[in-house]
Amino acid sequence: MEPRMLARAGDPLTSHDAAESVETFATKFRYYILRELRNGPGTFEELAKRTGLRPDQVWRRLPDLEKEGLAFPTAETRRGVSGRQQRVWQAVEC
Repeated sequence: MEPRMLARAGDPLTSHDAAESVETFATKFRYYILRELRNGPGTFEELAKRTGLRPDQVWRRLPDLEKEGLAFPTAETRRGVSGRQQRVWQAVEC
């Protein structure tokens, strides 16, 4: 996602700066998640524990990694803390 997509052309400079910082954090989070996926598959909750990120920071980035062709959900599911089944994600082999 490009920063300019998060702010409109007529928005003040502060909005454009904020959009840029959001993208910077998203990129950093994707890096941490992908690095951990390369150590082994996991659900978003498992990956959150292993990376030190919040669960919402992980589940929001997994589809981005899938779109980039870097990770994918496997056919496996595991029970999360809520008791619901969660998809297990895996890194694409490089």
